[in-house]
Parts: sequence; C-alpha cells; structure tokens
Amino acid sequence: MHSEQKIFNNLENLCRSTGFIHAIAHFCFRDQFFDYDGNLQASDMTHLFSESRLIRTEITTLIGLMMRGPIDLSLPEPEVLSDYVEQCEALLLEMHKAMFNQGELATILQNSKEPKPDSLTFGKFLREPIFYGGESAYSFQYRDFAPRKYAADVDWLLQHRSIDIEVGREVCRGVCDISNERALEVYQNINDKPIKERSMLSGFEFSCKELSARINQPIDCVRAIVEAFALPENERNAGFTSLQEFNVAYTYPFIRKSTDEFIMLQQYGIAEALYDSPFYWMYADKSYRETASRHRGEFTEAFAADRLRQVFGSDKVFQNVQIEKSKGVILGEIDVLVLFGNRAIALQAKSKKLTHAARKGNDLLLQKDFKAAVQDAVDQAFTCADLLGDPSIRLFHKNRETVHLIDSPRVIFPVAVVADHYPALAYQVRQFLQAKPNEQIVAPLVLDVFALDTITEMLDSPLRLISYLSLRARFGNKMLMSHEHVLLGYHLKNNLWPSPDDDLVKLHDNFSSALEAAMIVRREGIPGVGTPEGILTRMENTYFAQVISDIENETNSAAIELGLLLLTLSEDTVQKFNLFVNQSVKSIKANEGVRHMTINISSESTGLTVHCGGLVGSEAQARLSRHCTKLKYMKRASSWFGLNLRRDGSLQVAIELTGNWKFDDRMEKIIKKTALKDQAGHAHGRKIGRNELCYCGSGRKYKHCCINRRNSSND
Repeated sequence: MHSEQKIFNNLENLCRSTGFIHAIAHFCFRDQFFDYDGNLQASDMTHLFSESRLIRTEITTLIGLMMRGPIDLSLPEPEVLSDYVEQCEALLLEMHKAMFNQGELATILQNSKEPKPDSLTFGKFLREPIFYGGESAYSFQYRDFAPRKYAADVDWLLQHRSIDIEVGREVCRGVCDISNERALEVYQNINDKPIKERSMLSGFEFSCKELSARINQPIDCVRAIVEAFALPENERNAGFTSLQEFNVAYTYPFIRKSTDEFIMLQQYGIAEALYDSPFYWMYADKSYRETASRHRGEFTEAFAADRLRQVFGSDKVFQNVQIEKSKGVILGEIDVLVLFGNRAIALQAKSKKLTHAARKGNDLLLQKDFKAAVQDAVDQAFTCADLLGDPSIRLFHKNRETVHLIDSPRVIFPVAVVADHYPALAYQVRQFLQAKPNEQIVAPLVLDVFALDTITEMLDSPLRLISYLSLRARFGNKMLMSHEHVLLGYHLKNNLWPSPDDDLVKLHDNFSSALEAAMIVRREGIPGVGTPEGILTRMENTYFAQVISDIENETNSAAIELGLLLLTLSEDTVQKFNLFVNQSVKSIKANEGVRHMTINISSESTGLTVHCGGLVGSEAQARLSRHCTKLKYMKRASSWFGLNLRRDGSLQVAIELTGNWKFDDRMEKIIKKTALKDQAGHAHGRKIGRNELCYCGSGRKYKHCCINRRNSSND
C-alpha cells in the first residue's frame, strides 16, 4: 500500500489534468443531486447514503487540488474523462484505506501503556472519522441561521466587506435554485448532444446578472457577496500540500469563469461558507476580535433558548439564570434553564470549535479543543444541576426576576451546545468526555445548534422531547453513530429502546434519510412527507395520542411520569391500549359500568392500571388508588401508575405510587379477601381456571400471574 502522502500527490497530479473540472462536475451531479416525482420521500434520497458515492469532503479535496494550478475548462475526450473518473475513485478508495491503516493501528495499540487501549483515543486515528464523518448541518440551516448569527455584526460587515448578510442568504438561496434548474435541464438534454460534447459542467454555471434578477436585489449587493466567496485570480491554494492542511476550497466555493460568470460545484459549500467565513474575517480584525467572539456566544445561547421555547413555552424557559446561596454570592450561572414539572434542563452554550491544528490528529490539541468546547460546558452544567438540588438556593434571571423552583427536580438533563459543526463530535464525546451522572443528574447530551434545531422541530412537544432526552441519556452509550441526526432518525422510526442483549449498536447514516427528507419538506416548502413514518405517525388520531396530549397540559409530577412511561411502551402494547379504550368507551355509553386493564412492566418493576368509566372526581381517584395500591403490593413493584379516563376517553386522573415493597399484614388480608371474593363470584361460583384471566386485573392468564403467589411470612 502506498503512503497517504504518495496517494495525495498522485491525486493532485490527476486533479490538475486538462479539463479535470468536468470529472468533478460528474461526481457532484451523481453524488449530490436527487430527483423526486411530485412529493419528496426518503426513498428519493437513498443513493445519497450509498457507501460507493463520494462524500462532500472528498469532492472538496478534489476541488482544492484542482485549485493548486490554473483551472482548465476545456472538455477532454470521452475516453479521457472516463479514465479521470475511474482513476479518481481508485485513488480516493486507496486514500481511505491508508488513513485508517489496520496494521499500523494494531502496532500502536499493542505498544500502548493503557490496559485496554481504544483506537479513538489516539488523535492519529480520529482523523478518519473527522474527515469521513457525516455533516451535522443541513445546508438550509447554514443559510438561514447566518443572518441571525451575525445580526449584531451587520455594521462591521457592511463597513469592511460591503456585505449585507440578509442579501447573502438570498444569494445562497437563489444560486442554488439556478443550479437545480440548470443541472436538471443539462441532464435531460445531454443525450441529444454528440458524445464528445457531453458534460454536466454548464449545469453549475451562473452569472451575477441573472442572480440579481432572480432574487430581486441590486446587482452591486449581489456581486459583493459573490466576490467575497469567489476564488481570487492569483490564489493557488499553496498551503494545501497534504490532506490535513487547510484547503481554501472551503473558503471560496465559487470559481471565476469570466468577469460576471462563475461556477459553483457544491451547493453546500456556499451555505457553509456564508455561516462560517464572516467570523474569521472579523476575527482577523484585532480591534473587533473580542466583540465578534462575544456575539457568537450570545447567538448560541439565544438560539438555544428560542428553540426550547418553541417546545416548552416562554413561561418554562429562562435565560442567564444566576444561582445564589446568599444575597450577592453567585454560585453559578445557567445559560438556559427549562423547568417542566419535576424535570429540568440545564443548558450551557459554547462558541469554541475544533481548530484546524487539532484536525491534523495532534492528541494534545484535540483534547485541549474538546475541553474548551465541550468538557468545560458539561462541567458547568453538572455544577449548576447539583446546586438545583439544594433547597436553600435562589434563582434569578433578567433584572433580578425570581425563577420559582417549587420542588427539587427529580431528573436534571445537563446539555452542552456548540455553535458550529464540530467534526466527529459523537466519537469524541464517547472517548474524551468525563462525567459522573447519578440518580438525579443523568448522562450529559452534547450537540450543536443544528441538531438542537432538528430535535426541537421534530419533537415539538414537551413530553416527546423529555422522553428523547431520557432515552438518550439511558441508552445513548449503546449506540455508535456519526452524528446526532442519525440517532434521532433511528428514534423517530423505532423508538430509542435497544434490545437488552445488545452491548453496542452501530447505526448507518441512512437512518437519517427520512429525517432529512422531512426537514427539506418543512424548511424548503416543497411537497412531500414532512413527518418520518414511525413513532410520530403510527398512533395519530388515537386515544393514546389524545392521552399524551392531555398529559402535556398537566403540571403535576405524576402525570408527567405517566406520560414518559407511556412513550416507552411497545407498539403492540399501545395498540392494545387503544383497543381497550375504544371498547370501554362503547361499553360505557351502553351503561356497562367501569372497565379496567393493567399493563405489567416487570423489566422496570412497575405497571400501569387504566380505569375507564362513569366515576368522577374524588370517587374516581379513590377507586383507582385502591386498585393500584393492591396491584403494586401483589407485584412487589417499586412503583405503579394509575390512569382514569372519562367516558370519552380523555384524561381525568393520573396517579403514581412509589416506594420499595415491604410486607404489610393489612394488605395481605385485603388481597386475600379480594381473591376469595373474585374466585367465588367467578363463572357462577366455580373455581377460577388456570387459563382464565387472573382476578387481579392484570389481563394475563391466572397460571402466569397470581397462581403461585405466597404470603411473605412463609417465604
């Protein structure tokens, strides 16, 4: 096998060949465009998740190597172009293998002083997931978030770059629309041309004049944006001498064809540059550096708060919350605090990012950047979360307004949010993050603003979001994925509840395809499926969905705990629940009285009993409480839930019973009395059969339930 540098050099020689840009145009159209008929669906994007396609970082590498010399636009002979494509794919495959050299890995692990060394703790081998890991942001997120990110910097951008960031967003949108239309037109007509004239390159061309007319903006404003992101005439990407060095292709997504004509090979490139590059322009201005950094931090915090308000409402989300022990003594500050019943989210925002030097694989720099961007935020979140359990603290936000913490939260979710795409964030969190969760403070969630945006878009109800955070904290370490969108896509399809037999589940990126299609439909306004098929669609317009909705309007802890339990139930159990409620509603209308069902969840040492009937108020609650108390005792469960539904199937009462089981003589007598009564009255006095439903109301057969029940005094 050739060395990585040798392969890189061979690839450079190929990319600087005459007319190689036509091969890049072929890759860009083949591997980055998708077609749909009327309504966009996940299946229309399947090929974008194929392992045989070139990913964006690979294509950007090709563009960057091409930029190392004069760019020749002439069209090669068909055989030459075909050879370019074949050679390029072979070299990129060889590059991937060289970057993750299994023999070298085995030697390093063998010589490591660690008792159980892990390859991902070595910066050298983190280079592979950093380079080949999936994109954490959608292009439209970059495009639409840029004006908000730089809202406080508009004066500097206008003064120093003559750029209106709002116009920049429209330029990004307009040039992509032109590219979509032109590329499709070229593709549809390509077979009408002689073989020697066939190329996709013209599908990626545009002019400032047509772009100005397209977005209805002054041409001078449009040209200022385009020129800011166009490759300068004398730029030869001289520093890009190895794969780990900086590639100006990320900075300049536009290639100049003539005075007013340009080529944009990757739509994602201009969106990312619009979001990232202005900060570096401002950071280069030493007099404005501190201001730019402060504005980036403020954006991250405000963005996170606004997205959470979309889910929980403004009355439950607080920004810049100070924690005081005594007057004037500040113990900590929470950037964004969410209080929902007995659950709390303590979110810390960070604007640090993975530096280019660390991307080269330097162990110390990788961990230094991780500490500044992630570990410090998590540590701060844990410190503040721990303080929330202290009854003597006081909380203030905005002009000393009090935040009322009625009860100490039962569960606190520490969350760290970064402002930018952080390559291989999921891998690095898995390897580097240090945290000590406990019964109250769960395992932390680390994500970027793009994942937070998507999660709150799809899980836009308090219970749905809290449920995801709970499952994420509980099972997230069992799942290996390239970025958060993959895990969210899996959850939306299957519910995040892996098999207990699975120690580690590796998720392919294609789990995010339905999610990406849904986000495109929602944000770009094109026809299609806006909600991935799965947990959000299968129970629509059912009694189960109605109960979940009713619970979200409750503020008591029992209702919230019950709602979270319901969201963990299997689809089969939920269907049985809906069938029971449907039959009960019909029976009650026919005056058949109160009906009940019980769901035993032995793996969680809990259960749920549902009453549906004509009782109301305190009478309904008392009857439900008595029934749940007996069942919790009989099953020796650590908790039990009760749910009482009105005649129409809507929520009336929710209760939760907690506490470790212990022998109770009074309960023993009550249960024996109930059992004798139920057996005597069953089937006109005959003894209950082994295969009949148990008298306890569990819904299970007697032989699988209470037949072997014994008094604790005889155990």
